[in-house]
Amino acid sequence: MSNTDPLVLDHEAWNLSELIEHILTRHFNLGDEAIGGIAWQVRSRDGGDESESLLHVNRSLESLGWVAMLDEGDPPILSVAPRPIEQLLLPNWQLLSIWSMMSVFLTFVGSAWLLQFDADAGAFDPEILRQAVLYFTLPVVLTMALASEIRRRAAARFDINIGHLVPIVFPILSPIWPFGIAGLLSQRRSDLFLVPNRRALGIIELATPLTLFLSGTVLTVIGLALTPNEPPEISALPIAFQNNPLLTILVMDWLGADLWIRLQWLHPTALAGIGLSVVGWASLLPIPGFPGDRMLHAIIGPAEMSDSKRQTSLFILMLGVMVLVFVETEYWPWLLIAAIGTMRRFSTENTPPPIIVDESKGLSDVSRKQLVAAMLIVLIAGFPGMYPTYQIADWDAGLDTSNWATELQLTTDEPIELTLDLTPAGVIPVSGWLQFRIEGSTDDWRIESDCQLEREVCRFDGVTQSSPSEVNLTISQATNGQYDLNPLRLTIFIDVEGREAEHAIILMPIGITAPIDPLWLLIEETETPRICLSVDVTSGDSGVLALSNPFWEFEGETNLSSSGTHDVCLRGHEGALRSSTFFDSFNRVMGPVLSFERDNGSDSNWWMAVNGSEAILTISDLDWEYPLWFAATETVTFAYADDGTASCPSTDVIVEMDTSGEWNWTFAERSAIRIPAGVAAHGRLYFAAEGWLAICLETTMLGSYRVLEGVDVMTRPGRIGQAITVPPFGIVFSIVNREDRNLPISVEWTGDSPEADVWEVTIPDEVGADSEVDVTILAVGELALERVVWVTVGEDIVTVHLAARCPVDGCEAS
Repeated sequence: MSNTDPLVLDHEAWNLSELIEHILTRHFNLGDEAIGGIAWQVRSRDGGDESESLLHVNRSLESLGWVAMLDEGDPPILSVAPRPIEQLLLPNWQLLSIWSMMSVFLTFVGSAWLLQFDADAGAFDPEILRQAVLYFTLPVVLTMALASEIRRRAAARFDINIGHLVPIVFPILSPIWPFGIAGLLSQRRSDLFLVPNRRALGIIELATPLTLFLSGTVLTVIGLALTPNEPPEISALPIAFQNNPLLTILVMDWLGADLWIRLQWLHPTALAGIGLSVVGWASLLPIPGFPGDRMLHAIIGPAEMSDSKRQTSLFILMLGVMVLVFVETEYWPWLLIAAIGTMRRFSTENTPPPIIVDESKGLSDVSRKQLVAAMLIVLIAGFPGMYPTYQIADWDAGLDTSNWATELQLTTDEPIELTLDLTPAGVIPVSGWLQFRIEGSTDDWRIESDCQLEREVCRFDGVTQSSPSEVNLTISQATNGQYDLNPLRLTIFIDVEGREAEHAIILMPIGITAPIDPLWLLIEETETPRICLSVDVTSGDSGVLALSNPFWEFEGETNLSSSGTHDVCLRGHEGALRSSTFFDSFNRVMGPVLSFERDNGSDSNWWMAVNGSEAILTISDLDWEYPLWFAATETVTFAYADDGTASCPSTDVIVEMDTSGEWNWTFAERSAIRIPAGVAAHGRLYFAAEGWLAICLETTMLGSYRVLEGVDVMTRPGRIGQAITVPPFGIVFSIVNREDRNLPISVEWTGDSPEADVWEVTIPDEVGADSEVDVTILAVGELALERVVWVTVGEDIVTVHLAARCPVDGCEAS
């Protein structure tokens, strides 16, 4: 027989616990048994490294379906648990099918993005699809594939087979999330595969977010370089983006202010880059189930993360973040993420922590600092803002007047130099006209500009954010004014198709006593109206206010003896608002001349219009039959606006009515028609709402009316509600009833004349339906009276008003 060692056999079979314990004793000295499960305090045999011994033990336990884990402690605690059941990875053909389908979805998103800038192209236009694949789908797919491969290889370094990631893409271009890509899913849950140590966990979980973020940043820079400064043809609400701090640092020196411009119509490659960056940034948020939360496990440690105090602190912090997000933004992806983060932090059992095999040595300071630095840099430098994407509601808003002056100093010695910056308030190029008008004075003021086509009209074309323009104005007084300097209002009408607007600039006199308002303010529009303004008295100036119009009298103090601003109000008698037959360029009635008689013997006189005293055109049911006698000897333009101030259109592209037969037109918002001279057939004008109607000869306003719904009565000549001039030899005018019912005519006599017979009139008692009557009025008597005649229309009556008042100095025989 050969000389061999004897084989020792046990008389009893080992149970599983004894078998595992025997395997452990090959590499560890087992100490006291720990509470709960199969666990012991251990030291490595022969003073070796516990982590190295753990590797040998797990090689032996793997075939038995068990795993040994080493926790922190002195000595460390070795525990044994069943190995988690491995999830099956998708076959390559299934994975390829998913990636292919997501690529098709991305192409849909890219095509939809490009179609915003090419309204003539179809959804399946070959060129659109080609650009979508080349500039959007390929960059996104290749970046996601790179991130997946880096993560897979990082895991393979630690003997972990986690397979490739599965992309999730929505095939819809939503303004709130136009990127398509929603995230990347792992084929294996983090609690169903073993991670050797915390450093390995941190590297694996950082790989994908960091790759997405860095690659997305590079793609964004490339896409910004491909994005033009000039806007493309935009046909719908454009989607704009906020940039993160890192992007600002990288491209600000290169692009400057053009960065904010290009973010409004990004090249699809930049869209892909921003989407990848945002997804990478969001992945690092410390929300249970996200890579950022698993990085916290690696940095802090599972024991600390599972501590009840730590969990409470994290929950309170997450709750505070959620409240802040809900207060600061309405961007629903952020609201959704904040809500999910709070709920998951409150119920952590729904998101089991990752399994770390060896926690005995924790995480080195160098590794911890590296992971923390990488995580914080991405979260801070990559913060996409509270509104990463938003729609530009006013993308076609016309000119931006926010930086235009609202007040300038006015002198008679030097002209005013004014520069108006022309920049669009929206995105698309802006072309149109500017009209300039001076309000508040009857003196001749001249406006000159460097783009003037004709008097007080300026044309501009193709103004964009990157190609702004400017208009230089010079405002000067053509002749020495009859009245003293008072505030003026420079009204600038902006005539851009579909975006008409107006801007007012107050030209304020300096260093002199003068009103601070360019117009009288109509406070009470009654039979005895009340108008007010404010006068600024300079230091050392004093005097008394006086009037020469007997239809007005002062309310309150007239002695301006102290410097500062004084409110001046006038109360009118019947006919006060009609006591002037002069009007400004907007057909507002000129108010009474206000005189300031200084204590030093000099005087100042101010003559200004009354705001709100425009002529009224009452229209029954907003349906107005154009009167043939209204026809002009030249082609005129009728311009309507439902708000703002009456103005004449600058464009020549105006619908011209064919008036050879019956015709009609409906006015809505701002619109205009051209009516040829000598209208031969009846026409009707329909108004969508009350507003303004201007009658223009090119850009010169011949007249304007405030359109109100009421009884349709007109006077010829003259206007309802405004003064009718009565010459010494008298006047005959017609009252035209355009209603289908008879209307009575009443006469109202007012004034303070000491004589009763100061008028000789012939006025019918009524005017028939769809007819007209003549009214004859002659001023008689020897008194030097101030006289006013006007006509008003009530609900069922027409009233002829005759007012006669003695001058301020009293009545005298002529």
